[in-house]
Amino acid sequence: MAPEKSFSYTVGYALLPEKVSSVVQPSLVAAAAERGMRLVAVDVSRPLAEQGPFDLLVHKMYDRGWRAQLEDFTARHPSVPVVDSPAAIDRLLDRATMLDAVSGLPVPVSVPTQVVVTDAAALANNPDDGLRFPLIAKPLAVDGSAESHDMRLVYRRDGLRGLRAPVVLQEFVNHGGVLFKVYVVGDHATCVRRSSLPDVPSHRLLDTYGGDASVPFANISNQPLPDDGDADADMPDAGFVDEVARGLRRGLGLHLLNFDMIRERSEEHGDRYFVIDINYFPGYAKMPGYETALTDFFLEMLAASGRPVHGHGGQLGGSGLDIEARKLEAGPGIGLTEVESGRAQA
Repeated sequence: MAPEKSFSYTVGYALLPEKVSSVVQPSLVAAAAERGMRLVAVDVSRPLAEQGPFDLLVHKMYDRGWRAQLEDFTARHPSVPVVDSPAAIDRLLDRATMLDAVSGLPVPVSVPTQVVVTDAAALANNPDDGLRFPLIAKPLAVDGSAESHDMRLVYRRDGLRGLRAPVVLQEFVNHGGVLFKVYVVGDHATCVRRSSLPDVPSHRLLDTYGGDASVPFANISNQPLPDDGDADADMPDAGFVDEVARGLRRGLGLHLLNFDMIRERSEEHGDRYFVIDINYFPGYAKMPGYETALTDFFLEMLAASGRPVHGHGGQLGGSGLDIEARKLEAGPGIGLTEVESGRAQA
């Protein structure tokens, strides 16, 4: 009988069941074990103080009870990193604030013009506030429910009828049916191409057009990627992606996220990039090589908290992180604080 494998570190994760099944794959568990880490599910029905001990804690939970448990855990174990701060995550749970950090980026990327409509009366009384159709109507709250993903493409003003407030109305930008999804894990950023909504022709916006005035995303989003030749050559510049990823991570104070970016191409403006959505702790299994990226990140957080990290299947790699600089920035205890770093890397 083979001896039981010993582990140097225990990483606790508190995730909803669907997130566990999509991220904590056997391949991730095996990759973590090779580097001396055991991944352990937190039982959210039991007090966190009765579980562990943990060397690192990651989570994607929203309720007040869980937040209270995190505060208590951090008070008891100030040297244990918790990824990430609920207060920082809150910004991504509200589409009114989700994209605020984009405006502070030092690179040419922006957000489509949008307004927030908070009540039904405003929806019925000229709610578009001068926006140009078509519009994307998005529920204000992002809580993981099916309702929070119930979005519509609105072609004309009469398509606003029947929308439920509160809602974000965002100008739709034609982008060739291609979306760039960027996964961020600490200092590591990976950009992949995904299919997106097709461009909207101008005649579709006319009042005399016979089609529906608004359409659910689900009816039009399952499109194949357009055949635009060399897909790799069509990707955004890696350095540009890194700059956007690093700026958003710092501006939001988060380590684990992804963002959706589109590119408008026009004779008038040339190429323009827009960030249209940011999510916390996405489905990383869709990211190439996510096992290495996540295990590297876990070890980096452990090292930044002062724990001795060495051996166990290889040295730290993947993000080029300066561990000593992170430890200095982190101070004596990480807890729920942000550990800033030097650079991003695709």
